[in-house]
Amino acid sequence: MPATQTLQYGLVVNATDGGCEIREHALPETLGPLDFGLAMRREGDFFCIGSGVLAGSVIPGSNRLIFCGQSPVWGGFYVSTMGGAALIWDGTGISFVAIGGRAARPSVLEIRGQSGRYPRARLRPIDVEAVWRDGGFYALQRHVFANWDGQGTPRVLATGPAALHTAMGAIGSSKAHQGALTPVDCWAGRGGMGSRLLQRHNICAIIYGGDFEDEDLTDRAEADGYFERRFSKKMKLVDLEATTKYRYDPKWSSGGTLGVNYSSLADMMLSFNYRSIAWPREERLAIWTRLVKQHYLEQFNQETIIPKQQSQCGEPCPAVCKKLKDEYKKDYEPYQTMGPLSGIFDQRAAERVNHRADELGFDAIQIGGQIAWLLECLHEGLVDPSNLRLPQGARPHFTPQGFDPVADSAHNAELALALLELSVTPGHLLTRGMRAAADELGPAARDRAVFLSNGHEGWMVPNQYWVPGMFGPQCVMGKYWVHYGPEFLPPHELGRKSAERMIAELTTDNAGMCRFHRGWSEKLWPEIVQGHFGLGIDYEAHHARIAREIHRQGAPVYWASARVEEIVHAYLREMLEESPKDPVLSGWVARFDADRSQAARAYWDEMRRGIDERLAEPAI
Repeated sequence: MPATQTLQYGLVVNATDGGCEIREHALPETLGPLDFGLAMRREGDFFCIGSGVLAGSVIPGSNRLIFCGQSPVWGGFYVSTMGGAALIWDGTGISFVAIGGRAARPSVLEIRGQSGRYPRARLRPIDVEAVWRDGGFYALQRHVFANWDGQGTPRVLATGPAALHTAMGAIGSSKAHQGALTPVDCWAGRGGMGSRLLQRHNICAIIYGGDFEDEDLTDRAEADGYFERRFSKKMKLVDLEATTKYRYDPKWSSGGTLGVNYSSLADMMLSFNYRSIAWPREERLAIWTRLVKQHYLEQFNQETIIPKQQSQCGEPCPAVCKKLKDEYKKDYEPYQTMGPLSGIFDQRAAERVNHRADELGFDAIQIGGQIAWLLECLHEGLVDPSNLRLPQGARPHFTPQGFDPVADSAHNAELALALLELSVTPGHLLTRGMRAAADELGPAARDRAVFLSNGHEGWMVPNQYWVPGMFGPQCVMGKYWVHYGPEFLPPHELGRKSAERMIAELTTDNAGMCRFHRGWSEKLWPEIVQGHFGLGIDYEAHHARIAREIHRQGAPVYWASARVEEIVHAYLREMLEESPKDPVLSGWVARFDADRSQAARAYWDEMRRGIDERLAEPAI
């Protein structure tokens, strides 16, 4: 039977005076947290958090918490997400929170749900820097969790020192089990949302929980009905098939993003600050075989996959995508940027660097890309160590020849740890980020820096796939709102497909759905929502409007470094080896060979034209 409840509730918090206001939001005008966030953006400078319309339901993956607002690192509207954190959020009785104003002192925002009543919210001042001294993000999370005096087990969203001293601060949260925090931490990492929360609003952490109960979709027979009508299978079986990669893929005898990606990337793996793209395929394959397949990945498989050291993010889900080794949670992108990209091919060394980055509360991809770049600059002698306040002679082992996966990884990790500390040292150049540092350290250093630019100051380290879609000129980068398939597409077509992918990913984020379930959710989600609530919504048109609104505020800037041009050029050459008779591909390779910079600019412009055209269409 269709549900009768079509209202969602938003809490608007004024951090300046602690005032709160409850607002009603009706379906279908406000479908999800992106609708809410964009509406609040039109009112003023708000930071928004929200859950999907089916949070708390039996639908697997429907409890992702969504963060959106102006990004201090990208310099535009941004969306970041966190797995599982909306399950307890559902108990507050609200779907959304908008935070405006600025507290007088660093504070914790407490939100308590109450059965049958509106939630209570208050700000509690805290000496956050004193708490951080005992373990950064983890210490703050423990402190806030231990001081909860509300109903049930809460969830904590917390920041680290990176949120205070840089624009690269993330928001982290660990799931709890039997009343205690676990090592299963989840991150809204991209976009510097922790920096936004602390620097703009002076809120260092949020704790929430409660016993409010709404009309969730808890009837498994109803849920199974949607799946059986579309796939002729029950929900559990469809979801198990869709999440094979994240659980365990027998094709690769591994699982999770780290296991499956490293098993499958082979010669397309990026290493040594992208220098690998210039090396012959046989050399890249040899690096992957010796340093990754036989060591880095083998350690992961032996220590995590075979003993099944895995967990969920905080909601019942068959994907069990959180892969663990003791207190270390292992995902591909952090263990790639602070792994092979930084010349680290040993799990012990990578654990040290990744854990410290998490303690400091960094966006792991962003800071990992910055570290990898600085290590190459030190290796090449492009930057004097003393200019970074490093000792003379600080130089990584940054070539694959004779590389010892244990000793040389440990050596590079020590340098990476030093760079991490400098990146949160007040007044240090590195706190300003890669784009500003690259401008100051000179053209040779800048040309090794791999980042995407937005506006006058915004920057983003791309996701770790050697495909041109990850380097595209879109309004929001550093996420999967792009076409990142490995196949060659003419740049104009690639731009159009990236715009289409953006709309699909927006639909997933606005639903509060985990994208690991996208194999079925992109096909079925509208049917579930409309069937359950008895609504008639043109999902595609609704989210195309959101995409166009976000697109209009974007200000992508052409690639700032020669290295990005080299990455795209080398990709095209790789594709030509696979398809030597493709006339369009051959033409682009010839143009890059003749004048790389001129061809790269034309390629970028063609991608931009495809994106603009697709998002200019009123009916999508």
